[in-house]
Amino acid sequence: MSMASTAYVACAADGKNYAWHFTGVTAIEHSLTLDLNREAPQGTETVNSARNLPDRVTLSVIETDTAHSPGWSARMLEAMASLKRNRIPCRVVTSLGTYENMLLTEITATQDEENQEGWSGELVFLEYLPASAGNDGEVKTNTNSSVRENTGTAGNLKKVTGTALTQMLQRAGV
Repeated sequence: MSMASTAYVACAADGKNYAWHFTGVTAIEHSLTLDLNREAPQGTETVNSARNLPDRVTLSVIETDTAHSPGWSARMLEAMASLKRNRIPCRVVTSLGTYENMLLTEITATQDEENQEGWSGELVFLEYLPASAGNDGEVKTNTNSSVRENTGTAGNLKKVTGTALTQMLQRAGV
């Protein structure tokens, strides 16, 4: 089995760094998109604004107990589920770049005949772009945007202390 890269996920709380390295990373998909707002007055297409959409990184990973200790793959899956469930901003580090403020939005895990003592699947991370107020009081969802939008709230991200994160990881057995 050849690995595409050594990617890992990390977060920091109360000055402590936490990192999760996978048994194997078989593919990494990077999606960086610019959304163009176009108008076609009188038959000519004009771009009148542009904004960056949140970056998206998908890791195809393999976790197995045989490379570690019994129960390792289940603990790793629970740790990833805790990051998603608690909406903890992470750093995703790949050979092509480091992505900050990423939220784990989707986990797909498959256990099959080839990996009976573990799982393979995909972890989808989406960049969290907090809303910020402009000088005129309008909410701007992306600081790289040239279009202002009224989006309501910035979301409900949780700030986690080092102690709380340690307890959460201990409950997950990591």
